[in-house]
Amino acid sequence: MKTKAMIAAVLLGTGIVLSGCGSNEATANNGQNQKQVQNDKSNKEAAENEKKSDLNYTLSGEVLENEDRNIKVSYPQIKDFPGELSKDYLNQSLIKNAQVYLDNEAYSDVEIDYEITRMDENILSVVFKGTAKIDGVGEVTVQNSVSLDITSTNEIAYSNLVNDAETETKVREILNQKAIDNGIEGGLEAEGIRVYFNGDDVVFYYMPLDDSAKEFIELSVPQSELEGIINTEFGEHPAS
Repeated sequence: MKTKAMIAAVLLGTGIVLSGCGSNEATANNGQNQKQVQNDKSNKEAAENEKKSDLNYTLSGEVLENEDRNIKVSYPQIKDFPGELSKDYLNQSLIKNAQVYLDNEAYSDVEIDYEITRMDENILSVVFKGTAKIDGVGEVTVQNSVSLDITSTNEIAYSNLVNDAETETKVREILNQKAIDNGIEGGLEAEGIRVYFNGDDVVFYYMPLDDSAKEFIELSVPQSELEGIINTEFGEHPAS
């Protein structure tokens, strides 16, 4: 198997979508050295929460660690959200992204931090970046994201944002032109496109098909350019 195929197979495992109707059981602790500890709020989190003080939720920073495999993954959790069950649904999506690196024995020497790229009454978008080692592959660049529709508590992924063939054709045409404008040779050549929100932009990112590529490509599109094309409804808010 080619190196790129191996990397893709493992990294795609981090993109599993957890819908708002999933279990609200806490994630199991799978090793005696695996632990979850709550960090003090970082300066960036405190500033973000102060800036968004008019919202009905805040964020706290937490960390998952496995000392034996040298894994440390930082991730946010939602606090002070109206409806305990709804809050649990949202937090499961955030912790699931971190948990995958501990659950998969192929990972070691993992160091991942996060950035809040959008936080409002409609969407919470979090980008995770860092490095990791994968057995049989070596060190890889990690980039993943979780975007949450606050109303429904469901995740927003490429698959439900671009949810039919006609929409995908239009979106790929836009992305292809963005790639050309950014000087990317060959335009858009991508599989496994992912998405997050950054302010008023939708950011599409992917690992190039070239086996020598080591960094993700990001194509940012103003949400106004996608109006009437992408999906904007992600389900009803569950009873809580």
